[in-house]
Amino acid sequence: MKFSKHLIAVATAAAILAPTTASATAGYFSIAYGAKSRGIAGAATALSQDTYAAAVNPAGMAKAAGTNDVGILVFSPSRESTTLWGNQESGADGFIIPSGGFVRQLNNKMTWGMSIYANGGLNTDYEENAGMGRNLYGFPGEGLGVDLAQLIFAPTITYALNKNHTLGASLLVGYQQFKARGLQGFAGLKQDGTTAGTEAGNEGLTNQGYDSAWGVGLRVGWQGKISKNVHVGAAYSTKVYMNEFDKYDKLFAEQGDFDIPANWSIGIAGKVSPKVTLSADFQRIEYGDVKSISNAGPTNAGANPFADGQGALGSDNGLGFGWDDVNVFKLGAVYEHNANFTYRFGYSYNSETFDDDQLAFNVLAPAVIRHHITAGFTYLPYAKDDQQVTFTFMHAVNANQSGAFPDAFGGGRTRLEMYQNAFDFQYTWKF
Repeated sequence: MKFSKHLIAVATAAAILAPTTASATAGYFSIAYGAKSRGIAGAATALSQDTYAAAVNPAGMAKAAGTNDVGILVFSPSRESTTLWGNQESGADGFIIPSGGFVRQLNNKMTWGMSIYANGGLNTDYEENAGMGRNLYGFPGEGLGVDLAQLIFAPTITYALNKNHTLGASLLVGYQQFKARGLQGFAGLKQDGTTAGTEAGNEGLTNQGYDSAWGVGLRVGWQGKISKNVHVGAAYSTKVYMNEFDKYDKLFAEQGDFDIPANWSIGIAGKVSPKVTLSADFQRIEYGDVKSISNAGPTNAGANPFADGQGALGSDNGLGFGWDDVNVFKLGAVYEHNANFTYRFGYSYNSETFDDDQLAFNVLAPAVIRHHITAGFTYLPYAKDDQQVTFTFMHAVNANQSGAFPDAFGGGRTRLEMYQNAFDFQYTWKF
C-alpha cells in the first residue's frame, strides 16, 4: 500500500512537470538531477546520494535502497537576443519543476526502483515587436519563440557483483512536447511553394500548438570501490529514439525527428578526511549525432541561407541549430559537519555548444552558458537519515556570444546572452 502511494505521488508530479520545463543546462541537458546532486554540480557518476542516481549512473540506485525522494526546482533563466531588428529579453523566465524517485530492495544482491526527471532549455518567448513592427527575424505580425520539454521515466534494476562492484540498468522512457510560433517567414525555406503567413505556409513549420512524442532508450552503469576511500563509476546512455513531431515535420530535419542524444560519463570520488568527500566527473553529450540539432544553420553570407549540400527545412540535410558535441567537467565537495547538517559545493564547466557563425537559429535557443556554481545543505532533524530536507542554490554565470546575422534576414550582427539562477528543494524519507 505504501509503495502504491509513493508511485502515484511521483507520477502525479511528473504529469505536472511535462508541459513547461526548463533547466540549468549544458546545451539543454540539466547539469544535475535532484538537490543533492545539484549541490555538487552533478559530479555524481561515482558519488550517488539518492534515488535520482538513475539519471546519471543507474548502479548508484543500490545505495538508496528503501528511500523515497520528491523534489521541486524553482528555475529562473534570463535570456536576451539582439539582431538588426532590435533587442529583446525573453519572457517566461520562471519555472517550477517537480521530480521524484524511489528504490526498493529485492534481495541481498538486487534492487529496483524508478527515477522521474526532466531535460529542457530550448525555451524562449519574445514579444511581438523587436523594432519597426517586426520580430527578431524581421517577420511582421506576432512574437517569436519555442518551447521544448522532455520528461524521462527511468525504471531501474541493480545487481551487486560483490561487496565492491555494482552494475545497474535503466529503461529510459521519454516523453517530449514542443511548440513554435513566429517562424512564418521561414516558409520559403521549406521549398514547397507556400507563402509566408498563410495557413499552408505555416503547416509543419510554426503556430501549430503543442505536439508530443514518445520514445525509448537505455542507460547502463557501474560503480566500484578500488580502495578504502576511493570509488569510481562509469555510465553510458543510448539515444532515446523518439517518434517524430508530425506538426513540425517541415521545421526539424529528418521530417520532424528530435531524438534525445546519447551521452556518457566517468567519475571518481574520494574521502579526503573523515568529514570531507571530493568528486569529479567528465561527461560527453553527443548532440552532433542528432541531425535536427547538429545540422548547420543558415549561412552568414549572401542572400542564399543554405550552405553547400543542405536541403529544405524538414529534409534529412535540412537547416538545424549547428550544435556540437558538448564536454562537461564537474567538481563537487561534500562536508559532513555533524549529525544534523551536511554541506555541498560544486562547479561545472562545459565546452561551447555552437560556433559564432551559428547564432541565427539559436536566437530561439541561446544556449551560451559555460560555468555553473552551486552550494547547498541537507538537514536531518532527528540526526538520522529516515527524514531529510535538502536545499541547493545554483548560479549559471552570465555568458554571451556574438557573430554575423545572415544577409537573408537583414544582415548585421547577432548577440545572445544568458544567465540562470535556481533553488532546489528535496525531501527524503525512508521506511
